Amino acid sequence: MPRKKIQPWFKNEATAVVAIDATRASKNWSALATEIQNLSAARSEKAKQAHNGKSVQVIDTAEELGVVKEDGRYLVRPPLVARDAALLEGSLRARGFSGVVACREPITSLGYCPIVALGSGVTVRVQVEEPKNPNKPACAWFDHVLEELGHHVVESIKLDSPKVRQLDYLVAHFSAIPTYTQAYRLAIELCRALESESV
Repeated sequence: MPRKKIQPWFKNEATAVVAIDATRASKNWSALATEIQNLSAARSEKAKQAHNGKSVQVIDTAEELGVVKEDGRYLVRPPLVARDAALLEGSLRARGFSGVVACREPITSLGYCPIVALGSGVTVRVQVEEPKNPNKPACAWFDHVLEELGHHVVESIKLDSPKVRQLDYLVAHFSAIPTYTQAYRLAIELCRALESESV
């Protein structure tokens, strides 16, 4: 039986995602900033509940994707791919669990561990050091790779492009880096700047 969605972040996240699309379409920069803040707060609460003191769970078979039944951190690895990680995150959310999911790819020829995530029509990939124990990655390593993904997205913004493009770039990447609060803060700053310019 699915767990009841009693945690406020579930509804708050869903509401904010819809509102972000609507306020962006209407170019209501002030309202968009508010909804981005709401989304950031909901996803921060989700991450807080997922950081439940338990070890990172490694998922590497399709059969495991739909049977996970607890909050936590999840690392999806080959033969599964980033799409499977997105499906796992969606499945956890649909069943009322707070899960933070990362996906790793096969080790590179240089010995690095690629981490990949999907956003709205975008893919983010960074290469990090392999965890000391690939079968039991530490929570600190897991949290670090998510920070690296977010840092990569923010560092890749073309600062010479129009503010609205920078904003759209960040919004498109929110689902790939859901726990990286700096991206939300930067998007809110861009909303405030666009609001000032439109006065």
